[in-house]
Amino acid sequence: MECNANEGSVSMDTVVGKSELQLELEKSTADDSLAISGSSSVAPVIIEELDASAISSMDMDINEFVEAKALQIREVTDIIPKSTISLSCKSSNKDNMDIEDQDTSLTADEEDRLTKQFLNGELTFSEYSSRMDQDIDLETIENDTSRRTIGFDRVTVQKIVEQKPYKANNVRPKKKRRVLPPVLQGLMGEANLRFAKGEVDLAAQICMEIIRQVPSAPEPFQTLAMIYENDQPERSLQFALIAAHLSPKDADQWVRLANLSLESGDIKQAITCYSKAIQASPKDISLYETRAQLQEQNGDKKAYLRGYTKLIHQLEAEDGEYIMRYAKILAKRYMQEDNNEQALEAVEIIFAKCPDLITLEEVNIMTELLIALKQFKRCLDILVKYTNIQIQYKRNEGREKRRATDDKLDTKPDKEEESSNSAKGKAMSPSRGEKSDEIESCDVPDDVVVDLKAKFLVTLIELDYIPIAEKLLPKFYTRENPEISGDLFLDVAEALMGKKEFYRAMVLLDPLVKSSNFSLAAVWLRHAECWVGCNQLDKAIESYEAVRRLSPQHLGARLALAKLYKKSEQYDKAIQVLYQDPEFDALDSDVLYQRTLLLFKVGRYEEYFSSGMLLFSRHCVNIRRKVELNALARATGVRQRLDSLQLRRLSCGEKLEDENAPTFVANARPSEKNEFLLFLQMCKLACKLNKYGFLQRLCFTALTSKRFKKRNSHIIFLCLVSCIHNKDSFYGYNIVREFVRVCQRSNTWNLLNIIIQRAEDLRHNRFIMRLLGRDVFSYLHIMHANNCLVSGTYKYALNGYMSLFKVAPSALLALLIGVTQLQMACQKMSAKKNQLVIQALAFFKKYMQLRGKEGQQESYYNMARAFHQIGLLPSAIHFYKLVLKGDPGDLVKQHASLLDLRKEAAFNLHLIYLQSENHLLARMYLENYITI
Repeated sequence: MECNANEGSVSMDTVVGKSELQLELEKSTADDSLAISGSSSVAPVIIEELDASAISSMDMDINEFVEAKALQIREVTDIIPKSTISLSCKSSNKDNMDIEDQDTSLTADEEDRLTKQFLNGELTFSEYSSRMDQDIDLETIENDTSRRTIGFDRVTVQKIVEQKPYKANNVRPKKKRRVLPPVLQGLMGEANLRFAKGEVDLAAQICMEIIRQVPSAPEPFQTLAMIYENDQPERSLQFALIAAHLSPKDADQWVRLANLSLESGDIKQAITCYSKAIQASPKDISLYETRAQLQEQNGDKKAYLRGYTKLIHQLEAEDGEYIMRYAKILAKRYMQEDNNEQALEAVEIIFAKCPDLITLEEVNIMTELLIALKQFKRCLDILVKYTNIQIQYKRNEGREKRRATDDKLDTKPDKEEESSNSAKGKAMSPSRGEKSDEIESCDVPDDVVVDLKAKFLVTLIELDYIPIAEKLLPKFYTRENPEISGDLFLDVAEALMGKKEFYRAMVLLDPLVKSSNFSLAAVWLRHAECWVGCNQLDKAIESYEAVRRLSPQHLGARLALAKLYKKSEQYDKAIQVLYQDPEFDALDSDVLYQRTLLLFKVGRYEEYFSSGMLLFSRHCVNIRRKVELNALARATGVRQRLDSLQLRRLSCGEKLEDENAPTFVANARPSEKNEFLLFLQMCKLACKLNKYGFLQRLCFTALTSKRFKKRNSHIIFLCLVSCIHNKDSFYGYNIVREFVRVCQRSNTWNLLNIIIQRAEDLRHNRFIMRLLGRDVFSYLHIMHANNCLVSGTYKYALNGYMSLFKVAPSALLALLIGVTQLQMACQKMSAKKNQLVIQALAFFKKYMQLRGKEGQQESYYNMARAFHQIGLLPSAIHFYKLVLKGDPGDLVKQHASLLDLRKEAAFNLHLIYLQSENHLLARMYLENYITI
């Protein structure tokens, strides 16, 4: 019999060891060697078959044979070692191995690692398969190639049918070694024999040894799958998947594995199996359908569409019925997702592969997509080719005008002629010496369906053939019923509106708004827009009111109507149109913004403030109590403020968000800049109306806005201003303290001084004391001395002033020293009053010198006040009169309401004369300088 290495089984009793078998192979000659499967150079050897009687008659000495023990195979931990088959096996099969079989995409170690990860459950089969197959995804290549071909020159689109997917980018998938060498084939047979005899463990060990040496052979994995089928079905399925992956051409095997995966509840693995089955049998439509159902069940819509796209590319022209069905499914799904480009690609396949099966339904879908994608010239060609529409073009000079349909054939052209003239259509194209400039006239027979009539009119309008379309319009709207074809009327009207032909569009819209089926909000909206284009505002308002009545939630119509009311200066009606109920409606921020501006314009300020706060509430936190300001004034960032406020509310058992907070629809308008300008406008108005409490609430609310986080410093300053106006020194101090730490300028110290003057606590004293040691001279030292002066600790104040005056003499320090010494002299228990008065007057004199001529009026007045305080009235009268008679200076004249001291000086003189009972002089000074 002929010995076939693939079929034979070698008993384990005859296999002593691997080395003996290799030795026998080396000693064998060409005459008595066994035939190796797949080798064409060595002739098979016919071995005589012996029957049982011949064996029994043989003279055999039992002592000449030694019973061979079974091969001890260690349990494999690493499935694939670094060195596989021995050198002798390699050399014996050297001629049988193709060069491409050795060119694998993964190394042995990598395959070993991936296989172990899959068997251990670290990888799903989909991941394992994708990593083992590092070749280019053929499905992607097919789709991309087809798209490039379709997207396109229509003459070459027919080539899709002949195109082979494997030629894309010249990618040739790499082969892997799948065939076992003869030695391991015999060992594989022994494994099967042991499994048949019930020696399952030994059979499994043999299979693992074979896998260790040739990991890409499917046979041992198939046997292992059978071994574990009853006891460990999950492990059996794993081995079966690996075996199928290593021999992927059997589609039925993949379907069986997919069903097993579904039984175990692994839909994703079943999808992968069906994908493998499709690669093995790419034209089996049932596989695509089943996989598509699983993909849709799994929620993978993109894969669902991608699978059907591959199917229509795989099918040939003879499968036109299936191409039509699935291409329409794809087009419908893509159109639902507003993906018109992909939908057009699907319909292109119908026109490329099934030109004889095209009906008006496909033409309607194709033209609808072409119009949506603004490919109007191509849409015109399709309509002329597949309908009875006739077009007459203008020719060059000297050429007779001919109708475009003269070249139409009564019979269908054969396939070759149709393929070569696919771009021409039924409309006659000019010859090479002619040029088609523009359309001269058109004829639309009555037998053309109304949908295609409307699309033809839209195409003409979009191609700027409006006069020609205008001639066809009366025939269209007089013969067609708007109750039935109202959507087509609307399409043509919208095309005319796009070309600013509002009066022509009104002819189509008037019957629609009067009809019973199409008197809808969308139609009334177009009707109103047409009246606006015609500059008929009153009629446009009526139409917009109809839209508002039919669809109260249509915010775009309400905005447009409010805009018209604003143009006609009917502001109250515009405000009423833009009203939204925060308890029941989902608020639109743009509508609310426009209404807020209108409320400001008409002077309804209370509603204006409420509407503005409602607008800010979508990105700001509502402040419930004044004590919550403490959490906002201390933090430096929006997130820190919100966290601090949340902690405070949680400590009180409250949530950060309000329970009945209004809901807003997603809208990016108004812009951040416009909304911040509205915020500033509200702050100015609140300050103007002396609503300082609301101003403070508004400013601190803005601190919680993430939208205004880039304007953080501006808002914080406004918060400080609001605290100053609202006489809230507690929270104002928390803010100004941060200002002082960051920026130590004169304006900052002035703000701190303003807060300190109105402070109701002494927190600022500790803060000032901590900062005193930093500089020899600063405004902080003056403020500390002022605090001492105000609190009555005159010696500390005098010490501070004197220290500063020695470092940097100034008129202000001289004045403060003089005032301090006068205060000390006026005390009851003070000693050396005369010396204090003299020193005080000396510093006042120094103050007058340092102040100069610019502050002469001020220095005279302060000098008079000093004499007035200590009772030296003649000297006081002298300096008061200098204030009244002297030149106040240019600066005082420019800001008389703020700097002019003549009224104060006259009033003090009046008091002195009243004290001395000189009423006439007192009255004179009042009448001359104070009476208005």
